[in-house]
Amino acid sequence: MKKFLIACFIIFIAGVGCKKTNIDGGGLCGCSPIQQPELMLVIKNAAGADLLSDKNAAAYAKSDIQLFKKDANGNATQLAFYIRPPFSYGNENFAFNTLYTAGINTVKQSGESIYLKLGNEPVYELKLQFNTTQPQIDKLFINNSEADKDNGTVGKYADIFYLTK
Repeated sequence: MKKFLIACFIIFIAGVGCKKTNIDGGGLCGCSPIQQPELMLVIKNAAGADLLSDKNAAAYAKSDIQLFKKDANGNATQLAFYIRPPFSYGNENFAFNTLYTAGINTVKQSGESIYLKLGNEPVYELKLQFNTTQPQIDKLFINNSEADKDNGTVGKYADIFYLTK
């Protein structure tokens, strides 16, 4: 019985000890992880083939892809990214590989563009429009054209954009 009471006391203290960071009680809990906006980009051809899949002969290897931003002097800074394999949320499967990066928080603060280079092709300029209340991307503009955004079931959980070549 003593162990049960001690466990209940610890759970109670942990629940009470979790304070809100804002004075008005809104916002993140003091022990919550900080969320950052994430960019998930599917690259496919006009026929719908996944150009990030190693099963596709015309696909780009990770070593053929550069993702970077430029400062005011034009110096390029590489952004960390990885190729995320197909995934699922519940019963919904997402069949494409995605270029994924979470290193865009500084881009959000400065309003800079991101640049994407695929192999020997010309560089794509990516402009991001961020949500003002949530850590997410509302719109993506690729070379000043709005990119398609996934509207399926998976699109409710992750902001996925498409670059069709």
